[in-house]
Amino acid sequence: MKQVIIENPILNLPFEEPERHFKFAEEGITNEIIEERRISSYFIPIAKPKKKGKQLSFDTEWTNDRMEDSGK
Repeated sequence: MKQVIIENPILNLPFEEPERHFKFAEEGITNEIIEERRISSYFIPIAKPKKKGKQLSFDTEWTNDRMEDSGK
């Protein structure tokens, strides 16, 4: 992914409705300015799983001293 450096990232005034935004592409943010308000949307980055071996064992000995009777 190409690194984009934006010298002045503030495009809109703080107490007015936003009128411009930086364009996002598949590779990330660009330095191209779009002259309209950005559509509201969400994107959640999901980390790639780390390559690990299988878990060898599951130690549950510590749970007995932390368990309490609920009284039921």
